[in-house]
Amino acid sequence: MSSKYLPVENPTKSFWLTAEEEEFSTYRSSPELPSEADTIVIGSGYAGTTFTYFLLKEQGINPSSVLMLEARNVCSGATARNGGHLKPDLYYAHEKFSAKYGAKGAAEIINFEHAHLEAMKELIEKEEIECDFVLTRACDVHLHPKSVNAAISNYKSMIKNPYVTCKKDVQIKFGEEAKIISKVEGSPVCLTYTAGHLWPYKLMVAILKKNIEKGMQLQTNTPVLSTAKLADGRYLVKTNRGEIICKNLVIATNAYTASVEPKFEGKIVPIKGICSHITSSDPNLKTPHLTNTYGIRYGGADGDYLINRPDGSVIVGGAKRHIFPFKQLFYGVVDDSTLIPNTKEYFNNYMNDRFYTWKGFPEVADYVWSGILGWFSWSWYASCFALC
Repeated sequence: MSSKYLPVENPTKSFWLTAEEEEFSTYRSSPELPSEADTIVIGSGYAGTTFTYFLLKEQGINPSSVLMLEARNVCSGATARNGGHLKPDLYYAHEKFSAKYGAKGAAEIINFEHAHLEAMKELIEKEEIECDFVLTRACDVHLHPKSVNAAISNYKSMIKNPYVTCKKDVQIKFGEEAKIISKVEGSPVCLTYTAGHLWPYKLMVAILKKNIEKGMQLQTNTPVLSTAKLADGRYLVKTNRGEIICKNLVIATNAYTASVEPKFEGKIVPIKGICSHITSSDPNLKTPHLTNTYGIRYGGADGDYLINRPDGSVIVGGAKRHIFPFKQLFYGVVDDSTLIPNTKEYFNNYMNDRFYTWKGFPEVADYVWSGILGWFSWSWYASCFALC
């Protein structure tokens, strides 16, 4: 048991959780835990929820034998704290992937990420889910010479890869064209490609409700304290409310995995990230809505990501230049109840400072929150500083 990796009880308020449904957020299928289940899925975020959605479509599955356990409220972890950004990496990591997996392996990763967008659109439309889903284009802006050179080099090598099937979707622009397309005056180059954005909490809640209608069991505010494989091949799952035995165990706990399986400590490392919601400070004024989503690279691993919501507001995450100096506050921690020093102030006047169409427009960051995501070891994370 690694209790230090369990989620904290008083997380910061994410903008996405303003849609939280009070009654459903603490949903329990039954007052008491069942003693047995065929399949236990730990985690009600993106991975756990979508896994159960497709599992319940399999023939021979008894929905009532599938039990989902959530440590806090429904979908209150990383899925409800990210940027709502559906953005594949179609080029920037190509050379790194090629060196490690070869051209075919790199292409498999890129093609998979690109295909995810179509699959997401198909799911949302098939299930008629209202989650503010918008299909658009991402615009990657590179503002540091090393980042610019890395972007161009990776783009060229990706285009030459015969196994990449989505290369025609990526376009590169330079000079004045890059500035006009991106709306960032300091951008010498930009690359655009298909991307999307949505309200992640609404999507997951809609899918969870469909799963429950089919018979799946859900128990919130039931943290798993430990798991053990028994001699007969089944699993013993210990929670704060009792023990359950199951045949199949699915761990979809992202950064909190070491709290369930201590052997992942030091391998899947919890990292604190920062995100914000920016809107007009004058309710009578509509924001200068930008069509694209964004990835903004400054230098090293310093960068931000951004989506423009259908209501005109903006979600911005990153603030890495203020996060990096505080390793002890963001690396290896699961406390999303606090922010990292200077990160809240980082989003003040953010859009005015970067996009010329926002110049002089009154803006306010009315929500700033933290979230915990799973990462690799510090040695790997630190190496990112030299990548771009």
